[in-house]
Amino acid sequence: MNNRKRNMQIKFRVTEEERSLIEEKMKQVPTNNMEAYLRKIAIDGYIIQVDHSDIE
Repeated sequence: MNNRKRNMQIKFRVTEEERSLIEEKMKQVPTNNMEAYLRKIAIDGYIIQVDHSDIE
């Protein structure tokens, strides 16, 4: 176990609804491995933040 490539563990909690959403998104890509999916999204994914402050 000491020779693992990934020896750091990250834990976080989600609601049932959030877990369902994650599982639905996982179905869109060829993986059943949630750990690999979440790692890939966290490292390579991106977030688009739109500023709607000028729209009323």
